[in-house]
Amino acid sequence: MKAGMQKLTAVIAAALTILIAVLPMGLAPAWNGEKPGHRNQYEVTARAFLEGHLDLDYGEVDPKLLALENPYDPEARKKAGASYHWDHAFYNGKYYMYFGVVPVFLLFLPFRAVTGADLTTFIATAVFAAVFIAGLFALFLLLRKRFFKDFSFGMTLGLAAALSLASVWYASSAPALYCTAITSGLAMEIWSLFFFFKAVYATENENKAILYAGFGALFGALSFGCRPPVALANVLVLPMLVDFLRKRKFSLKLLGKFCLAALPYFLIGGLLMYYNYARFGNVLEFGQSYQLTIADVSKGVKLTTSFIKKGLDYYLLNLKNAKSLVQFGAFVTFPILLLPIATLVNPRAMKLIWKECFAIFLVLLVTPFLILAVDISGSPVFLPRYRMDFYWIFGLAAFVSAGFFGRSLKNRAVYYVVLGALAVACVCLAVALFFCPYDANYASVILPK
Repeated sequence: MKAGMQKLTAVIAAALTILIAVLPMGLAPAWNGEKPGHRNQYEVTARAFLEGHLDLDYGEVDPKLLALENPYDPEARKKAGASYHWDHAFYNGKYYMYFGVVPVFLLFLPFRAVTGADLTTFIATAVFAAVFIAGLFALFLLLRKRFFKDFSFGMTLGLAAALSLASVWYASSAPALYCTAITSGLAMEIWSLFFFFKAVYATENENKAILYAGFGALFGALSFGCRPPVALANVLVLPMLVDFLRKRKFSLKLLGKFCLAALPYFLIGGLLMYYNYARFGNVLEFGQSYQLTIADVSKGVKLTTSFIKKGLDYYLLNLKNAKSLVQFGAFVTFPILLLPIATLVNPRAMKLIWKECFAIFLVLLVTPFLILAVDISGSPVFLPRYRMDFYWIFGLAAFVSAGFFGRSLKNRAVYYVVLGALAVACVCLAVALFFCPYDANYASVILPK
């Protein structure tokens, strides 16, 4: 297939995948704006910014809530009969949104400023999911071109489609607010990795590489203002930086270029810290400590060995406690994510990885568990949607593993059949999950109680 036709085919495949992921997002009344509840915080925050204040103006705060010694204790709120806005940050008598603010500046505020109307939150989620899926396709094709040139083009697209849907399936059913934060983080981070990979592996021109790295830093920095756990994937930049320096002679001029490329991290990081300080008097406080929700996390989450084990089991396996498909862990729901194990026990594949990108591969395998550790330590409850934080990075590790495993084989016919079957199963499972009733999604509306 000629290059032009390949590009067209890739665009069509990505577009179809995007449509499958985003078209169902407007179906459930609890998530499409018909019954907004507390899920319109991005819209309210955009309005607040345009009015010149950071807090969310809901009118008079219930005196019973103000009188509480610890308003973050749900039992104390219930006992006092205090009324309050669910799942908001509450500090010094004012309400704030504790979700990352970057989506407000990227979509909600410009839309409100131009049209005078609110951008419904699920639409923002659809936009971010589409940007993420396009980025995943672009990154997989870039990796194929650099590391797996003889890997099937069709299989690359198939894996990109399957792993995209596996990454965003929860957002297809329950898109507003929570998944807006997560998909925005995914969108920023996948394009950050794309540009960093392009800087290190797709050009020999140093100035072009620095430009690409600058874009990578920009998207990587923005991801921290969307969903901090997802942004931890920025650690992949470190082994790529080592690879970049191996090819070039270090100099003060090159150091200056590095500083220029890294500037977005400092600028955006500084702005985010200023935003935190302006609201909570702490540059590192995003507001999670002050949330009014099902548990008191104002003093952090109490971590015990038992709690950590339960978290790891819940997010990765959950074989014993799952009562429906949606509750199974990542590896059970999507077996395709276990592909790195097959590669790790393949000496020929590991020899290729050792020679070409061992440090990146190692960090790629560790990163999902780093994200998982932050998710476990940051919340006293385990929720299926938090798996979105790391599905995508497991998917990236699975694709890289599949590519190197394929390179280790002389005859790939049977291998492609197995990979194809895993990809098809992945898509079918993602669709099946959409029809599992949970979290007031569309399935819970249309299926009998």
